[in-house]
Amino acid sequence: MNQASASVVAVRRITVASIVAIAIGAIVAILGIGLDWQGFLGGMALGAGIGLVVVGAYFWGYANGVRRGGSRAMWLPGRDADS
Repeated sequence: MNQASASVVAVRRITVASIVAIAIGAIVAILGIGLDWQGFLGGMALGAGIGLVVVGAYFWGYANGVRRGGSRAMWLPGRDADS
């Protein structure tokens, strides 16, 4: 396994893990609201569900950025003219 295929596998694992975290978080949050869990445990379940969704979305975006590769040149107003 060369370096390129290892990085592709790693990015794919991060993407799959983040999608799973989003799905589990959404299920826990919906169950917490739908079953009307109250008290500390209900709040903890709702917070954990929302937290999993947020962390999953972050890592999905991170993997998407890593997958795209190197940075592209951006236009900067200060470098518009060579004067």
